[in-house]
Amino acid sequence: MLWQILVGTAFLYLLSLTTSSPYTRLTNSYGHTSTIYLLPSQINATTALICKSVHPHFATTLFPVEKLVYERFSAAHDAPSTLLTYHGIHDDIPAGLILEYAEQGNLQDWLFSVAEPPDEALLYRWTSQAAEALSFAHSLGIFHADIHPLNFLLTSDLDLKVGDWGGASVDGSISPCSYRYRYRLFDADGIDVIKESGVSAQTEIFAFGMALFAMVSGQQAWPELEEPKDYEEIRENIVQRRFPKATQLRILGDVVQGCWDGKFESMEEVRMAVERERDAFLSRGKASSQQVSFIAK
Repeated sequence: MLWQILVGTAFLYLLSLTTSSPYTRLTNSYGHTSTIYLLPSQINATTALICKSVHPHFATTLFPVEKLVYERFSAAHDAPSTLLTYHGIHDDIPAGLILEYAEQGNLQDWLFSVAEPPDEALLYRWTSQAAEALSFAHSLGIFHADIHPLNFLLTSDLDLKVGDWGGASVDGSISPCSYRYRYRLFDADGIDVIKESGVSAQTEIFAFGMALFAMVSGQQAWPELEEPKDYEEIRENIVQRRFPKATQLRILGDVVQGCWDGKFESMEEVRMAVERERDAFLSRGKASSQQVSFIAK
């Protein structure tokens, strides 16, 4: 069975390089675990679709997990729009999940490609959307286990959707692959919390704090350290709680610090904290605008 999947994937890859193939491989979409194909436009289709084809080496691990996650999302009638819509399994592409297409790609690449950093309103929007998606997933017994700006996807309208659920922990299952080095939680004794106790709301919130810091600051924590070369130094920084000064961030510093310090017990609490700060920020902006308007008169 494995060689059939391998041959099928290789065949589709070669086809994607020709103009006659109905499956166009997206630029820079050949990743470590999967390849993304843009599917032909459908008649009367309102949503562009892609097919995420999981590589053969991961077809028996990541693919079943991600399929289960999207099926659970789809079965919930109150799923938020901050998750990619799921359209089933592809008939021809091996281990292929048909998903909504996020045209602007992942958030990390977007941040590094623009000349000007995003404004506060957009950052609040993204943070709220990411927290909403993760909070909803947690309510269904699903922990993402790889929270990172690379897995925050942007639509043509710059709305954020959380994707890449292949490494998720579902109903307490062991994550097949979890968190990048600086997104992993270690306790004060140096113990890897994920290895010791598994993925949890606590490990998710810590990783979200790291992602949020990168979103607002425009760089990862300790940018001078490289993964995996500087793993021990990254680990020691987390163990000793030598974090960057989150309070110096232009917005959301208290939320980031709270995620690192274990202040929040659930992702829903994080979402509410983000929205409280956002609402206060928007109210100040509205008041300032009204004051300027009054003076101008």
